[in-house]
Amino acid sequence: MEIDARFRYYFQHPWSRLIVAYLVTFFNFLIFAEDPVSHSQTEAHMIVVGNCFSFLFNKYPGLGWNILKVMCWILAIITGLLAGKFIFHRQLFGRYLRLKMFREDHGSWMTMFFSTILFLFIFSHIYNLFLLMAGSMEPHMVTEYMGIRNESFMKIAAVGTWMGDFVTAWMVTDMMLQDQHYPDWGKAARRFWKQGNNRIVLFWTVLISLTSVVVLVISTDWISWDNLNRGFLPSDEVSRAFLASFILVFDLLIVMQPLHPSFPDLRHELTLSAPTPP
Repeated sequence: MEIDARFRYYFQHPWSRLIVAYLVTFFNFLIFAEDPVSHSQTEAHMIVVGNCFSFLFNKYPGLGWNILKVMCWILAIITGLLAGKFIFHRQLFGRYLRLKMFREDHGSWMTMFFSTILFLFIFSHIYNLFLLMAGSMEPHMVTEYMGIRNESFMKIAAVGTWMGDFVTAWMVTDMMLQDQHYPDWGKAARRFWKQGNNRIVLFWTVLISLTSVVVLVISTDWISWDNLNRGFLPSDEVSRAFLASFILVFDLLIVMQPLHPSFPDLRHELTLSAPTPP
């Protein structure tokens, strides 16, 4: 077995892919638990994202200004979706840059999402311009300050992280139990997973039940990490920065591990089933 083939064998092995996927989930919750911002009572602020949040959810002046604000962010969303689809995705990425990963409709939703964020940010400043012209409306101007505490924002982020990370890890598990490239791995588990509707029932039962428990624990502070940890895994800014770097690298590994040699064309066919009824 050549070195490249041996490396690919272990790099794409089911155990390797499962460990990486679930470590990302663990590391994200570890950094959430250790970060002092998660317990901060100060007002959350974040560039761009904070502007979009404030634009959509708070600082409504009342009366006709509410209608103007709603019209502005509705127009921003529509403009962002259209620009993301037809300008950024189709023209810029598809026609001019000729990126094969964005061929046809591939990656269109992601492009439209980020384009919508961009135009919400732009239209928030246009809305601020109207407020400046009216005068004495500074308290209602859209800024990076979100109007919620850092603690609340981090809880929202933790729930979103769980949905992204665990769904990814659980889908990797589903793919590994369907994959045929390592026939000697997990024979009994694969056989059980593929029987009837076992995989569909288990996939959604585990996902919904664990998500409910995690959301309950995060929102109610039922578990105190400080009481559990008791200095066993202390952290500082440097260690949390390294931890965040590990998360980024592991996220990239999740994307790289299943790649076919034809990358970045990605034109090979996958013989996997989604966790939905046939």
